[in-house]
This record gives sequence, C-alpha cells and structure tokens, in this order.
Amino acid sequence: MLNQQSYIERCVNELAEITEQDSPYTRLVFSQEFDKAREWLRFEFEKLDLTVRTDNAGNLIGSYKSGELTDKKVMIGPHLDTVKSGGRFDGVAGIVASLAILKEFRENNVQLPFDIELYDYLGEELNDWNISCLGTRAMTGLLDDEILRRTDGAGRVLKNEIDRVGGNSDKLAEMFECFANVIACFELHIEQGRVLERTEKDIGIVKSIPSISRHSIQINGRAGHSGTTLMNERKDALVGASQLITFINNEATKISGEANRHFVATIGKIDNYPNAATIIPSKVEMLLDLRVVEANQREEFLNRLRVEVEAVSLSKEISVKFCDVAYSPFVELNQDLNSLIEKSIRAEGHSYVYMDSGAGHDTAHLARVAPASMIFIACKDGLSHCPEEFALIEDIQKGAEVISRSILGLTV
Repeated sequence: MLNQQSYIERCVNELAEITEQDSPYTRLVFSQEFDKAREWLRFEFEKLDLTVRTDNAGNLIGSYKSGELTDKKVMIGPHLDTVKSGGRFDGVAGIVASLAILKEFRENNVQLPFDIELYDYLGEELNDWNISCLGTRAMTGLLDDEILRRTDGAGRVLKNEIDRVGGNSDKLAEMFECFANVIACFELHIEQGRVLERTEKDIGIVKSIPSISRHSIQINGRAGHSGTTLMNERKDALVGASQLITFINNEATKISGEANRHFVATIGKIDNYPNAATIIPSKVEMLLDLRVVEANQREEFLNRLRVEVEAVSLSKEISVKFCDVAYSPFVELNQDLNSLIEKSIRAEGHSYVYMDSGAGHDTAHLARVAPASMIFIACKDGLSHCPEEFALIEDIQKGAEVISRSILGLTV
C-alpha cells in the first residue's frame, strides 16, 4: 500500500503556485513559469537521489537505477506544461503520482531488474507552434524540419527553444534507439470527462486513444457597409462560417449518437475580419478539431463536410477553402499491460471500468513504438483545461498504487 498522500498534496500545491499570477493556472511550454516548474522537478529528482538528464528531445528525466547491470527500462509520467488558464491537475497528477511511487521505492529500498525513468515530456499541450506532444513526437521521429523551423507570434523558432531547454534539435531526424529496451510505459492522468463519475468507478483503464486531426476552414466573402448594403446583396463570410459550424455540430451529434465508440468535432478557434460592428465580415478563419475512434465514421463525416463546403460556397457566392493541418492516428494500448493493471486494481481493492480516451496524450505516440498503457482518475464534473479542474488527492494516490503494483508485477 502506497503511503504518500501528504507528499502528493504538497507537490500539487507547490506546482499550483508556479503560474502566471494574473491567469491561473498557466504554465505554457518554454515560458518562465515552465522553466521554474522544471527547476522544481529537478530539485525533487535530486532529493530522491535520481539520476537527472535532459534528452535530445528536451524531455527532463529522473532515473531510478536498478541494482543490476541492465539496459531494460520502464517509462512513467506525463507533462508539466498547461494550456492558457488551465487547471492544477492536468499532467501534474501524473507527475506527482510518479514521484510518489519512486519516493516509496527509495524509502523501502526496492530493488528492480530494470531502471525506471520518470519523464516530464516536453510540451504535451497544443502551443503557438501549432503542434502538441513535442517530446514524444521527437522521440518517435515525428518532428520534421518543417515543424522544427516554425515560429510563434513572438518570432521564436521551435528548434531553438528545444535547444534552450537542453535538447539537441539537430539529432531528431529518427526514432530514438532507447525504445528497443523499453518493457513498459505507464501514464496516470485525470479523465477530463465524466465516465468515472457517472459509473462511480475509481480507475479507468484506457483501451485506446482516438485519431486527432485538425482542419483549417477559410471563408472569403466581401466587405461592405453594414448600414447601406442590402441583405440580398451581401457576401457575408461570417454567415457562411455559421452555417458550416451548425452543420459540423449537427453531423457530429448524429454520428456520435449512432457510434459505439468516441466521436467528437469542435470549432473552438475563430478569427473574424475585420471584426468591426459597422463592416460586413470579409474573411473568417477557423479550426476544426476532430477526434474519432472508428476510421470509417471519420471518413464519412469528412466527406459530408466537403460536400457542405461546396454547397455553402455556391449558395452564398463566397470562397471556402478546407485544408488538413495535422493528424495523429488512432492507437490501441497494450492489452497485456492493461491486463496487468486490471490485476493490480483488483489487488488494491479499487473499482474500474475500461474506456476510450477522448483526449490525446503522449502515450499515444509511445504506444506505436513500445508497450504502453494508461489509467484515468476522476476529475470533478469532468471539467478540465479550466481553473475549476479538480481531482481528489486520495484518487491520485489510488492511481499511484495501481501503477506501483503493476511495475512490481513486471517481468524482464
């Protein structure tokens, strides 16, 4: 039985203080707050007598070394960065649970036939370079030169920022060789939904992580005076955008109602030009976020949307451009590790449910190159990516107990 609840609580509270003070809880990747959080984590690593390093991808790693001569390893932990005005537990719950596990092992002198590496994976959240999961994408050879040379609004080049935090962007062309020696990857995360609350279960065992794609939609109309241009003479880009938003919501609602697996579509980012009360909108740029488990349902939705794009373009006499921006494929998590986790949950006396993830996680990239598994703990009302995000300390400990027991149950 893991006995680190007070340690978990202290860590959560200390990390909550490392935020933009006028916008809690904000700790964007490569920001001053992010750098301070990594200083905090490095200090915790040192207190646990872990071997500390930063890899070429810019991931910060604390290693609990085996007493045996081995190249085998287990990877645990998620990320320290947040979205703007996010919560105290997204990523952090998994980081502090992983610290608690290694603290317990260190205090009890637990000897293992493999190393355990606790990762703060670099930049899991979507950022101003329009790419998420920087660290795990880099580890798996998915950060190409085009991505690395992207700049943010302040002119910062992504590859330079990776180098600044200790990475080496010149060595990210291929998948890291370390995966040949990885026997398991574990990640604990808050659910960011309400399945565990509704089912009154302690732990969610994640079966899969959906495909996540983003698509830009640009609508070009014609500006005009809002008072003098008659309604039947307008080419209003925002009206065309609203028709597409309504279509996307209605179609996604229909398909998700018919689906047995996860299906969601969201327009959450919109830029309207010139965005003035007295001018008919001439251009709208928006981003579609699409998350789907079943590939055929994804294609069905996108085909219907492309037909609607053409229809809106013709009926409103406006130009609509639809472009694919990013894509991460659907991935199933390791069934053997999930079985081990289920066994551990039963042994700890906790309840559980198998479920699909609705969000993307670093584990999605790791699962394509190594055995990987993931568990969820409940978050209040399913709220996440907002300051109201909340998880119980005892639930974080329950999840830590499950991963700890699963690590001890691994064989080399």
